[in-house]
Amino acid sequence: MLALALLSYDFPTAGLNDTVQKALKIMHAHDLNAIAVLDGKRWAGNVTEDMLMHASHPDGKLSQFSEAWNSIKIDAEEDLLASLPLFEESGFRMLPVVNEEGNWQGYLTWESVAKTTFFTGFNAGNGGIIRILFHSQRDSLSSIARIIEENKGTITRTYLTKMDRPEYNSPELIIQVQTEQFPTIIKSLERHDVQIEKAFMFGSTEFVDKSRFDLLLKYLNP
Repeated sequence: MLALALLSYDFPTAGLNDTVQKALKIMHAHDLNAIAVLDGKRWAGNVTEDMLMHASHPDGKLSQFSEAWNSIKIDAEEDLLASLPLFEESGFRMLPVVNEEGNWQGYLTWESVAKTTFFTGFNAGNGGIIRILFHSQRDSLSSIARIIEENKGTITRTYLTKMDRPEYNSPELIIQVQTEQFPTIIKSLERHDVQIEKAFMFGSTEFVDKSRFDLLLKYLNP
């Protein structure tokens, strides 16, 4: 799926002639750490809260940052999965989407990417998604993969993502698994002290703990 398919206009942008103070008010009102700055319709770059906090004067124009814009963006024709490392690198809740001419098209939000990733792209009728609080000194991706494979599971997608909640210091490992024995895999991982944050199962032939399902829905719809 292309980034263009999930455009959002729920969050504002700023203009080159907007002041530092106005941009900070926008960010704080929407609980953001960065916003896109436009020159007319053209995307100029992103300004971050940290940049604004170090500005010399609150009435200064955003154009003063033209040599130091944050340049993270995603092209409208880019595959959705290409956004994952960009979200991880930037820590942004949303990424500006631009077309071939460099014009701003809208935002791609992390929430929309998460929902789409979780509920699509899975070919099997049975299987699921496992979210693991990954500790590099304790956990091993190869060991986790071995446990899944020993329980007749096939990993179809995996990636690490940062947690934006202060109570979590570790990244989260997200794994999609194709299997007919999803609950068995969950129990086996837990027996090996793998800390599972949430799990969601596709299909209807296996039972999965309702509390885990509720946790996932709470995360997707806070």
